[in-house]
Amino acid sequence: MSIIAHGIDAVDIERFSRLIEKGGQGFLQRCFLSTELEEAADHKTNERLAGWFAVKEAILKSIGTGQSNGATFTDIEVLHEETGAPSVVLSGRSKEFADKLGITKWFVSISHIEKIAVASVIGSGR
Repeated sequence: MSIIAHGIDAVDIERFSRLIEKGGQGFLQRCFLSTELEEAADHKTNERLAGWFAVKEAILKSIGTGQSNGATFTDIEVLHEETGAPSVVLSGRSKEFADKLGITKWFVSISHIEKIAVASVIGSGR
């Protein structure tokens, strides 16, 4: 396995919370799948969503698209392994770009401190 791509992103949790307040359900539905919104619905919802948003931004950076060429946040689903470790499943244009690069596995790390959520992703393949 070789490292093919890396992406990193940091999100200001307070600013992200204001975006949620301002954009409401429309903003959330543009950024997250319904399964993600259901899973995040706990006492630290905005912190968790900020971390997942950072993952999605990092993935889009690593495949070289950002939010362009049809790649969207909802092409990227943040999941968790049985161990609790974060993982992702790509679909749509984001998956097409990753496939074109030869990425077959993603390594995902998310961290939070009081005001910031950060995510790092590594795409690997043969």
